[in-house]
Amino acid sequence: MNRSGYFKLLCALMLPASFVFFSSKAGSYLLTASLERTVTPHAIPNATTGTAAQAIVVLTGGDWRNMEAVRLQRETGLPVLASGGYGEAVAIKAQLEHNYGVPVKWVEGDSHSTEENALFSARILASARIQKILLVTHALHMPRAYKMFSDTGLEVIPAPTDFSKKVSLRWKDFWPSDEGRKKSQSALHEIFGLAWYRLRQFFTAFR
Repeated sequence: MNRSGYFKLLCALMLPASFVFFSSKAGSYLLTASLERTVTPHAIPNATTGTAAQAIVVLTGGDWRNMEAVRLQRETGLPVLASGGYGEAVAIKAQLEHNYGVPVKWVEGDSHSTEENALFSARILASARIQKILLVTHALHMPRAYKMFSDTGLEVIPAPTDFSKKVSLRWKDFWPSDEGRKKSQSALHEIFGLAWYRLRQFFTAFR
């Protein structure tokens, strides 16, 4: 077999091998870590540090996000905006106010995507003359959310939550599993979603 034949064989083997690897726990951990390492938990901003935020924006997506919003609001006293369509933002407001006594000042309930979360929330905050926010979402989701919120002109302080746990991998973690596939799908959704958003921005700039 000549060099060209070996190259073609290698390429033919790489695709299924990549699928097997990224369907495993080890592969999914590599993908999620590549996203989460770009965001780190921040100290709570305050007036003395010169990084005071003006509001907390929490994106719908589960109890981890809600509890982080509760923690931040109790420690800062900042007003909260809940963002998410399909009635999810209303549900956050009910949970935070009724279960934890944390007031939600604004509800953005029309968005159906992260990009719309950012655009619609920015409009609400602009009417209140708010420029700097603490943004609460999952660590995996933060790179995409941070980019989209920042592009609205808001000054964003990331407040990520639910980081993936560091684990000691065993040999069986390199074989495909349902857990690995689900985590990899979530990570790839974020990676391709951010890439598509940036690609659209690139082509829009030339119109």
